[in-house]
Amino acid sequence: MRKSLLAMALLLAAVSAAGTAFAKIPYFAAKCPTDISVETDSAGRAYLSGKRATVHSLNANAVEIRGGGVFIDVTKDASGLTATYTGPHGANGVCQIVEQDTVSSPASEPVPAAVYDDAPKRDKNACIRAVKRKTHNPKAVVLQAVSSQANNTVKVGVGADKAPWKCLVNRGHVVEVMSLTNEGAM
Repeated sequence: MRKSLLAMALLLAAVSAAGTAFAKIPYFAAKCPTDISVETDSAGRAYLSGKRATVHSLNANAVEIRGGGVFIDVTKDASGLTATYTGPHGANGVCQIVEQDTVSSPASEPVPAAVYDDAPKRDKNACIRAVKRKTHNPKAVVLQAVSSQANNTVKVGVGADKAPWKCLVNRGHVVEVMSLTNEGAM
């Protein structure tokens, strides 16, 4: 009887852990402001500045990597991987992806509709208002919204070409607004 209860408990623990696991964290390496580096390996482990970090799955297209008071939000969509970070004392910013697995590139994978409606409506609206103010363009639409414990990430398309912008938002307060256009390629 005790063995069956123990086996049942272990089975339930394994099933619940499997339900929260990221389908497969993509291999990538990124450099973030304030000299933070993040990388993953083929086994699904993550490292922040060389130290092992924990990986928390948000949905099939988003994970949060945590360690040492730093949160890295990684999302994948049709345009590829995006990583943002939040650190101690309110430090935050966009990480530069320096290497990623091109075999399982997110550009070739469909993005489920659920990834577009993860963040609260007030955060999406706050980002739209902030991007409209910043760009002086009244045409802005939400492209993606991903919820996170640190800051929610909202991607917005501006104008006819839907130029990509991104906001880090927390409870309706926009922490940061940034263009995702690679101006070096212009």
